[in-house]
Amino acid sequence: MLTLLIALAAGGVCGYFAAAEWGWLWGAICGVFGFFAAQLTAGLLLRGAVKRRQERIQTIMQTAQQKINKQINLFQIRPPSGMRAAQQMLEKLQNDAARQALEATESFRPLYLWNVMLKRQISAMRGQLHYQLKEFKKASECMDKAMILDPQSIAIRMALFYRDGDTGAALDKFYAAKIRRAKGDDAAFVASVYAWIKLKQGDEAAALAALTAAKKNSDHPVLLENHSKLVNGKAKQYSLAGFGDLWYALYLEEPKVKPQRQRQGRPF
Repeated sequence: MLTLLIALAAGGVCGYFAAAEWGWLWGAICGVFGFFAAQLTAGLLLRGAVKRRQERIQTIMQTAQQKINKQINLFQIRPPSGMRAAQQMLEKLQNDAARQALEATESFRPLYLWNVMLKRQISAMRGQLHYQLKEFKKASECMDKAMILDPQSIAIRMALFYRDGDTGAALDKFYAAKIRRAKGDDAAFVASVYAWIKLKQGDEAAALAALTAAKKNSDHPVLLENHSKLVNGKAKQYSLAGFGDLWYALYLEEPKVKPQRQRQGRPF
């Protein structure tokens, strides 16, 4: 908003003095030039400010991932006392990074007056971070005010609908609006999550219709396999495990861990 006001003011000032000096035609030309020059300059400065803040958040998450990878390597050298303890340690590293990233998003607030859409973009980012921390109420509040475009944010919003018990008209309307723009693997993931929710709701026909429509835009193997299962009446075998972390990050299912066999020591 401030960017536009400053550009209008700059254009008006340039136009006024140019018109007084050279006439109204040159005043109009200089006014337009001043408007776009001011808007371009302010836009570049704002873009740089946003980029620096985004890079700070990326650094926080990358540093956390490096710590997690280092800890996993240590577990391979010196196995933990139990899988639960190891999982809790890794989750703590992830959660600490998410909270640091949430704090870092506060640095965007002074920029909201300069770009009215930025606040909605950051709300989507905060919604994802709150969801990662399993703060679902706060995640819903952020997503209600967010610009939701990427497939993970779309999936999180649908998962929040499901958690809130709102799996009817609101979910269907949201999905219909978002799936139209999704292509390729993004369409496969979004449609598959929606179909999973509809199956939980007991609406197998809606789940099959969603996957059938998504097949026009994607040939993702998980999508094709689950579509075949529904066509052949095997809805109980529906699985999104093939999407890996994208799916399990929604906390709608726990990954199945196969029990490890204890190795017997070889005799000397």
